[in-house]
Amino acid sequence: MEDRPMTPAPFVATASRVLLEEIDNLTDEIAREVVRREPAYGNLSPAAQQDIRNVSRDNMIAILGALSGEPASGDAIARATGKLRAEQGVPLPAVLRAFRIGTTVVWDRLILAADNPADSRDLLLTASDIWNVVDDFSQGITAAYQETTTEQMRRDAHARDAALDVLLSGRIVDGPELWESANVLRLPHHATYCVVVAMSGTPAGETLPGVSDSLATVGVRSAWRVELDSQVGVVALTPRFDVERLAACAAERTLGRVGVSVPYDNLEETAAARRQAQLACAAGKPGSREVVQYDKAPVAILLAGAPEVSGSLIASVLGPILALPEHERDILLETMRTWFASGGDPSATAAALYCHRNTVRQRLNRVAQLTGHDLTSPTAAIEVYLALEAHRIAP
Repeated sequence: MEDRPMTPAPFVATASRVLLEEIDNLTDEIAREVVRREPAYGNLSPAAQQDIRNVSRDNMIAILGALSGEPASGDAIARATGKLRAEQGVPLPAVLRAFRIGTTVVWDRLILAADNPADSRDLLLTASDIWNVVDDFSQGITAAYQETTTEQMRRDAHARDAALDVLLSGRIVDGPELWESANVLRLPHHATYCVVVAMSGTPAGETLPGVSDSLATVGVRSAWRVELDSQVGVVALTPRFDVERLAACAAERTLGRVGVSVPYDNLEETAAARRQAQLACAAGKPGSREVVQYDKAPVAILLAGAPEVSGSLIASVLGPILALPEHERDILLETMRTWFASGGDPSATAAALYCHRNTVRQRLNRVAQLTGHDLTSPTAAIEVYLALEAHRIAP
């Protein structure tokens, strides 16, 4: 909003100066009308009603001053109003309606004061200028309101991020700091919780878009943040929304791998749960939308937690197979994985692969020749299975 001088018609200038002399009575009337006609301002305490009166008085003095030909000073007043109401949490539409109510009272007073045709003509000729002033005030209120709410959101986001860091970092905190962090995040002090880690495909991207709102619709509180390569959340489970439903919800929404910790009952355990969720996420197949629960994939999680050992295992057991041409390599890897999934039954493996059981045996013999691991030997089979799992989750 830009303050600009105006040259009002003589009647408008004179009538505005008269209203300025009656400003206390005028603002009393405006405050009553605002409380009566705007629900957001109803049922207020005496202090809040006095606040309405004070703000209305400041705005009307600025508007009537402009209409009486005085130097414009409305921008600062309008912006102060917008900033104050944003800080108080009054909805912007209610703020603008209250302002319109006040200016309508002034307009009605001007109409009543126009008691002859010449005055009425002056009022009509300057009506557009009057409402332009009102629109300028409204724009100033809106701009300051939006700037203030944007700054509040930035501060709130910073406070939430700091509070979530208290839970996720694992540093020792006292009880009051822990509970204050829970309050900032709107998490219950006593509940069963889970940590979720979702691997992002893009830097600082949401892997579970809209998850917070989705959980809130079913009465589940949660706190989330996006990090460089992942999205992390602490979720307060409920009797009707357990960890299985949480995993299912993540599976429906995710754009990448997701890890879910074991449920826990004390917020002080959040850092350990985060580590569980990270390992569970790493135990999923790269590039997939797999949701892994920490207690449901112990072998993969064990390997994910020891990447150097996993790499060595892949090289020592599967090295000769991985060195084959792509087509032959993929056939042997798929045959081994299917054989393990079928419980070591050649017939079931053949059915799953749509080939003859003799073909399965020939492929397994080829594996034994290349790796020195006969899958009919329990010890050899364990080593091959671990190597296959390590290869599956390898980045």
